[in-house]
Amino acid sequence: MFGPVIDIILPIFGLLMVGYIAAGAGWFDQSAIRGLTRYVFDFAVPMLLLRTLASTNLPDVIPWDYLASYYFGTFIVLLSGFVITRILWQRTVSQQVISAFSCSFSNTVLLGIPIVLLAFGEEAVLPLFIIIGTHGLIMVPLFTIMLEMAKNGRGQFTTVIARTSYGLITNPLIIGLLAGLVCNLFKITLWMPFDEMAKLLGNSVTPCALFALGATLASFRKNIPWQEVPLIVIIKTLVHPLIVWSLATMVFGINDAIWIQVLVILAAQPTGVNPFLFANRYNVGQSVSSGAVFISTVFSIFTLSVLLAFFR
Repeated sequence: MFGPVIDIILPIFGLLMVGYIAAGAGWFDQSAIRGLTRYVFDFAVPMLLLRTLASTNLPDVIPWDYLASYYFGTFIVLLSGFVITRILWQRTVSQQVISAFSCSFSNTVLLGIPIVLLAFGEEAVLPLFIIIGTHGLIMVPLFTIMLEMAKNGRGQFTTVIARTSYGLITNPLIIGLLAGLVCNLFKITLWMPFDEMAKLLGNSVTPCALFALGATLASFRKNIPWQEVPLIVIIKTLVHPLIVWSLATMVFGINDAIWIQVLVILAAQPTGVNPFLFANRYNVGQSVSSGAVFISTVFSIFTLSVLLAFFR
């Protein structure tokens, strides 16, 4: 049962480990890590989104049940993390926000894309990119608004909304998503040389994303607050996918096995790097968020292996 899963998991986490060793040994410095990560988010993934959505058969109606299963589940986890952090550790509101998003913000791009595409292939492309395309659109503004209100109150709310909106419309992931949808809806065929260029960039997503994630983790391994991080990891990698699966199957009645599996695998992803980036920007909860990214990624080797074995 685990044979095919090992064939998927070992290359993925093996490449991640190469990045980790390269950064840990000093062969790949912080500026190189930032550059590679920016390449993945700003160039490779947007081109993959554009090219894929331009040629994919889109559903006739927006799959609201699919989106609701993932995001209602995510909001339940987010709220739970927010409340639990307050009850158990009496954190400030800003710290609660960081912990809540560490519980609920999946690493959908750097790890989610490689795992889903390798495990499920072309069938998973549409459900995968529906979540990829909406994840930042929903989670990042919510994250920003909650942190701004926690740190500065409501006085700067209009400024925050304006800045967040500008950040979204200039986000390369959103631009790639919208460009792909426009091409699809208006039957625009990509110019062959451009299509080949986009294909080459898209093909680089998996190795570059995994190497960049591994290199990033090398700087997250120190000063982990063990009192709080293990519970965050359990919520993120076990509770989050369980709630999403329950909503998809028992509440919204989704019948397509591949779509359910993609939902669960994405929810089971470890904590993404965004909570740490926000923690750094607002100077709050850095050790919790970085520890959650590191430990949840290590723990996900086992949880994702079990899930993939179950689905296969």
